[in-house]
Amino acid sequence: QVLKKLSETVQQLENQLVALLIESLPEDKKKEMDSSLLNGPVINSDGRSDVVTSQAQVDELLESLGF
Repeated sequence: QVLKKLSETVQQLENQLVALLIESLPEDKKKEMDSSLLNGPVINSDGRSDVVTSQAQVDELLESLGF
């Protein structure tokens, strides 16, 4: 119980520190950070069969699953 409480306290402290760091960023860094939020993952699809690379492949996958 003590360890659980300590773990929760440390997690809260970490979250507060991250929030403080984000708030204290210079404006130009905030803009860089905001513009990179919607970029999504970068996946190198060369030689991989488990990664779709086009909308047609997505459509085929959904059709094969019955959607």
